[in-house]
Amino acid sequence: MTVISEHQYKINKMSRYSTRVHGVKSDNVCVDLNWGFDHILGYWYDIVETKDGEETIIEEWSSMVSGGSRGIMLDFLIKYNLNENHRSLIALDLAF
Repeated sequence: MTVISEHQYKINKMSRYSTRVHGVKSDNVCVDLNWGFDHILGYWYDIVETKDGEETIIEEWSSMVSGGSRGIMLDFLIKYNLNENHRSLIALDLAF
């Protein structure tokens, strides 16, 4: 049996979560929030608007590329009332 340390697990784990926060069917417009953890990007999120099938990135952030603390990610999750378990894991600096 191979034992993987918590550090190795965190490095190799990747995740992606998504939720639609706004959609106007008559205008064919929707806004999606995507977030997760990646071994290269670290904690990350993006906000994407889709209008008539065309996607536009409104905002994107990652702890490794954009810099900044994981508090930025925590603020994002709180602002949009996203998964409370993910908030706890970020506070503990763990992947989710």
